[in-house]
Amino acid sequence: MGAVSSRHLNPAQLGDHQRATGLSAEQLEQLHTRFRSLDRHQRGYLTPTDLLRIPQLSLNPLHRQIVDGFFPSRDPSARLYFAQFVETCAIFLVPQFGGSSSLGRCDGRAQKLRLLSKMFDTRRSGCITRDDFRQIMRSLLDPIWNPPQEQAGEGQERAIVVDRKPEVEAELQLLERQAFVLSACNEISYGEFEQRLQSADVAGRLSIAKWLADDDEARMGLPDGSAANQ
Repeated sequence: MGAVSSRHLNPAQLGDHQRATGLSAEQLEQLHTRFRSLDRHQRGYLTPTDLLRIPQLSLNPLHRQIVDGFFPSRDPSARLYFAQFVETCAIFLVPQFGGSSSLGRCDGRAQKLRLLSKMFDTRRSGCITRDDFRQIMRSLLDPIWNPPQEQAGEGQERAIVVDRKPEVEAELQLLERQAFVLSACNEISYGEFEQRLQSADVAGRLSIAKWLADDDEARMGLPDGSAANQ
């Protein structure tokens, strides 16, 4: 079931996971370290509660949707083994074009958009409503949850947030028009969402690599996934 019992993956395990996910050996080892740090009782699997111990994730307004990406059943007793953990992480960390296809994986962007479709479908109805789209997209775009990288004084930082609010609303309206096309349409299918937003950098807003790494791992150089989000 992909249980993790040792501190390092052996060469056979690395090869199997590389072929299955398209991740590099370095990425897999660092995800393995992260998995073991979350598996505090060394059970060989994670629960939804284990994922929510990640501070950057638990504070994210989309934490429920992100956890659902790893645990689609929403069962609090569900178990996530390492193979499933890296498979979901790979959807966001593997470059969309190029090497992944040679490893037998589907197009990375299509996989990202399908996972995002499910995140936007909060009612599990098989479609995405306009209200859910607005709520989740605003959370992705809002600079309060995606602050600028450069450090600034309190007054300056507040000014940056205020100044970017109109820009956020304008981008939200643009993406909403792109997704729903007709003003009278209040819900769209997964396929419509994926087709109409395939050129938008929606997945990049989740910054998944940033919450996969704790401070020590970030210093070790966990790839930030930026190549996968271009």
